[in-house]
Amino acid sequence: MNDNILPNLSKHLFWDYNIDLLDSNSDMKLILERVFSRGTENDEKIVFNYYGKNQIKNAVMDLKKLDKKTLNYLSIVFNIKKENFKCYKNSLSTEPFGIF
Repeated sequence: MNDNILPNLSKHLFWDYNIDLLDSNSDMKLILERVFSRGTENDEKIVFNYYGKNQIKNAVMDLKKLDKKTLNYLSIVFNIKKENFKCYKNSLSTEPFGIF
């Protein structure tokens, strides 16, 4: 890991952040969540080349929030049961939504 990958990723991924203040290493989880949930195939290739498969696998399993589609996709890509992702456990709720 020798370079900042943020300038190489799609600009729409970080529209709500100042990318000059983000760091490819310390903000890895944010970057991976954005790339896998909203990025292009090229964005994915960039992060795989930069971080490597094992580091990405460990990081995405530890993400606290992922939408269902992204969770399913990452489960297939890394051949990991959805139940093993932290976000899967966090998404389970017994409380009803809204006021009834």
